Amino acid sequence: MTIRNRINNVYRYFEPNLSIIGYLGAIGFPLYYFIWHYLFPQPYENLLLRIICGAFFIPFIIKDQMPYWFTRYKDIHFVVTLTIALPFFFSYMLLMNDWSIIWIMSFMTAVFLSILLIYDAYIISAMSIIGIALGTLSAFSFNHAEIHNFHWGYVAVISFAYITGIASHYRNHVHYEDQLLFARSFSAGIAHEMRNPFSSLYSSMELMLDILRQRSEQSTHNHEENVNELKSIIRSNMTVINNSNETINLLLSSINEHAISKNTFQEHSIVNVVKNAVESYGYQSSSDRELVTVKYNKDTPYFGSDILFRYVIFNLIKNALYYKSKKDFHIEINIDINRLNNVIKVKDTGVGIAKSNINSIFNEFYTHGKKNSSGLGLPFCKKVITAFGGTISCQSQQGEWTEFTILLPKIDSKSTNKLKYELLSKKRILYIGDNNQDVFELQKNSFSFGYHFLSVSPFRLVDIEHQLNLADMILINLDSYGEHNYYMTKLQHKLALSTTKVLYLYREEQALHLILNPKVNYKLVNINKLKSGLTEGICKYFFTHFNQETIPTQNKQETQSILLVDDNTSLRMYTGILLQRSGYHVIHAENGLKALQHLAEHNVDLIMMDLEMPLMGGLETAKQIRNNDQYSNHHHTPIICFSASLNTQQQQELKAAGMNGFIFKPATKDQIFETINRYLN
Repeated sequence: MTIRNRINNVYRYFEPNLSIIGYLGAIGFPLYYFIWHYLFPQPYENLLLRIICGAFFIPFIIKDQMPYWFTRYKDIHFVVTLTIALPFFFSYMLLMNDWSIIWIMSFMTAVFLSILLIYDAYIISAMSIIGIALGTLSAFSFNHAEIHNFHWGYVAVISFAYITGIASHYRNHVHYEDQLLFARSFSAGIAHEMRNPFSSLYSSMELMLDILRQRSEQSTHNHEENVNELKSIIRSNMTVINNSNETINLLLSSINEHAISKNTFQEHSIVNVVKNAVESYGYQSSSDRELVTVKYNKDTPYFGSDILFRYVIFNLIKNALYYKSKKDFHIEINIDINRLNNVIKVKDTGVGIAKSNINSIFNEFYTHGKKNSSGLGLPFCKKVITAFGGTISCQSQQGEWTEFTILLPKIDSKSTNKLKYELLSKKRILYIGDNNQDVFELQKNSFSFGYHFLSVSPFRLVDIEHQLNLADMILINLDSYGEHNYYMTKLQHKLALSTTKVLYLYREEQALHLILNPKVNYKLVNINKLKSGLTEGICKYFFTHFNQETIPTQNKQETQSILLVDDNTSLRMYTGILLQRSGYHVIHAENGLKALQHLAEHNVDLIMMDLEMPLMGGLETAKQIRNNDQYSNHHHTPIICFSASLNTQQQQELKAAGMNGFIFKPATKDQIFETINRYLN
């Protein structure tokens, strides 16, 4: 683990209590000057030093109002502040006050406070050594401190306090991390075991639909109604499976990140997401669906996750339907767009909630009146809405109705823009084009907007290829290519293998003669028409969808072969049959070793491979294919990871190992063939 990662972990561990320590430090340092100078006079005091130390704590109090660039260094500031305020300040004052009893006790208090705040043994040791060394140097070099009351026994006592305190606190934290790791591993194991049958079931349904499609063309009119009904049931089941899998992914992501993950936040239509949630909810019967109605005056976008917001609607519907047996029960969802907020109200005519309980419903593990309830649904809904920058509240009349009100900020509000800028600080922009005024502006604004910026010459394909996988968005200046369609074509072949957003920028209309590959995830942007300016206009595209035309499904590719590597036999079988029915030659392997044995003797056009398999997993297999001369014929064969879930670190490891892309299980037939088409053609 790097030093920066250790510092970041320490900061995240204490972040919930940051405001408290901020107030204590900002007020306490100046306040104690008057205590030690007037009430209980000490030989030495320094008001200016105390004010400086107190000022370091102010950003803890106003952390939500600090500039966007500050968030990139807030963990560094945290460690620096504690180093100056604790070991440096108290060792300096201890020496300047000639080891007086009061300052020996104060120094010991600082020791224990440091250990409470910083659990990492390496970080606390480094902070203490640096802080005490600087304090000693300042006392003797600049102020000529005189020592008369020093005793070596003090050093022994202080050292013992440090060692025992660090060891005890670190052991407790290790135990806590072990428990947390167990919980994560346990939940990940459950999710993995759930995904495998989901994936097999999904693939079998895809196959049934494919078979029914051909059979229905040959069936008599009498059988068509039954066939259509069977198709409808299968599609309904597939929707439930897909929604469940998306929910699992986001719940695990939130557990792993200790909070709601905001990295995938984009602009979404409120009406579309709510209507989609209502239609795709897993009702027990068709009559249950008729109990829910949606009303709205107009649509508007919000900033967040469509999957998480759909989960919120799911949860509110599920809670309400628990009381569907009540006479005249119904659920009404109203979407209202007013001047200040986007308002979503979910009202049911169930049994209602007592006034004594209504303030507790968003508390974790709180449940009332329901059997087999964990008490985690509504608290998680509140976390989701809060992550969107909104609020959720509840009003109820016991015995009559319950209404949840969700307020989401406008898409152009200050809170939404602040959230976007926070996310921008983690984004990388790659500019491909001439070094012109646009490059200068984007480079200049990268500091204030927070994104990382890199520009590359349009004709250096080797440099471009090296940077493509690192970028979150790629800007290509079409004017820079002029008549060089050859370089543009070569570049687009590489872009077609990536899902990264691409903005084609132009000022001159003649640049549009360049042939653009429809498989690239792109938008055309006329720089002259960007009303908000180049940088702000481009940054907005980070959070909008690029809707491209669907790539047609491959029908016949008799000469192309696919190596399918997965230890899940049923999933491999159903996926293989789907591929074979579309004309591909499919080779099966249950693990990486079997795959390498085949590749040593035969050529394939594409490899689809699971990540976790017995004997040899996907990551090690990919490294062997890319680096071992025994498989030189496949050094450049596309490898697609076919996995249940991948976090950001795992995705980076896949790229480093030589994998070209990935598909999440369970994947739809269209997703599978779209990905295969992108890499094979």
